[in-house]
Amino acid sequence: MKRIRAAALVAATAGSTAQAQGCMEIRFAPGAYSGEVAGRVTDGAPLCFTFGSGAGQTARLELFGSENTCFAIPGVVDCQDDFSFRTAPTTYRVDVVQLFYAPAWEQFTLRLTIR
Repeated sequence: MKRIRAAALVAATAGSTAQAQGCMEIRFAPGAYSGEVAGRVTDGAPLCFTFGSGAGQTARLELFGSENTCFAIPGVVDCQDDFSFRTAPTTYRVDVVQLFYAPAWEQFTLRLTIR
């Protein structure tokens, strides 16, 4: 089952690599340490987001709203709905995809917290 998920995620995010310039940036309000974005995905129509961080910060991403979506951070983690990691001074891309094929759109909210 995990192989199917991984294969689906690779296939869904392969096309978004070249489109990273079109990814929406996750922004924080002044003084805030978290921000949220919302959207909807369906099979073959993933969404991507970006965020920047400094060295040694802790970033946490949480995905809400659908049991049939997951996110990946290329080079960091595949297909999660809640993940924390220590950051490097770089810009990260987050791809949100539909986990299993369904004809309907999957609504989601993605929360990023950096401390």
